[in-house]
Amino acid sequence: MLNLTRQESYKLIKKRSTLIFIIILVIQNLAFTVLSLKIAKFFPARFLFAGNFGTISTIQLITIATAASIVSSEFDYQTLKSLIPRTSSRQVILISKWLTICGYALSLLLLTSLITLLAQLFFFQDIFSLTDTIPELGLPIWQWWLTNIFGNFVNLWLLLSLVFLLAALFKKNSVAITVGIVVYFALPVVGTLMGLLIHKWSVLKWNPLNFLNYPLQLNSPELMAKITNLSTTQLLIGNLGYTILFLSIGLFFFARQEA
Repeated sequence: MLNLTRQESYKLIKKRSTLIFIIILVIQNLAFTVLSLKIAKFFPARFLFAGNFGTISTIQLITIATAASIVSSEFDYQTLKSLIPRTSSRQVILISKWLTICGYALSLLLLTSLITLLAQLFFFQDIFSLTDTIPELGLPIWQWWLTNIFGNFVNLWLLLSLVFLLAALFKKNSVAITVGIVVYFALPVVGTLMGLLIHKWSVLKWNPLNFLNYPLQLNSPELMAKITNLSTTQLLIGNLGYTILFLSIGLFFFARQEA
């Protein structure tokens, strides 16, 4: 499995899109840094800092697209046939892709977090300190920042587990990418409606979309608990549970697909 993971990681590093995505993230980070300095009224630095200057959302979209293509490409280019004899099972092939995408996402988060910290050190030292408290949340900025990164990473894996499942089921990255992105952007739109439905039919609080509110509830537990009807701990456990469930179903279908 480790050899397969290294091979997958090497292929991902060598892809031109990987370099392009990194350049986009760096430019986005720097662009929002400049906007925070020039138009602070509309782009408050401390709030953008908590989201790595907007790059957390971009990383989620990049990772969704990459996860879908890394699975479907095996079927598109018929490379799965050559991999099967070199592994003990098909499941190992898919698990190596999970590990590769996990390392990819963490690397992008680490890169953008480092740039964000450097931006705060060199450009925003006089504007805010990492130990300053956010009055609305009662949290120091550094804790808010790390909490936001953690919550979004947990959410990302719920989305990725669904993407892996769909890519293995349909063998097409377009279906997996479309569903993943639609779900990602649909949540803010349907959030209020879902909250009303949950209060009317309590059982709906266990639907996967509700668990995507986890990062929001980490930052505003009392307010969001009234909408999700679940505790923050329940949202975390639910995220992990659905992620394991979707990954397991995807593993089942991947093992039974024709190469």
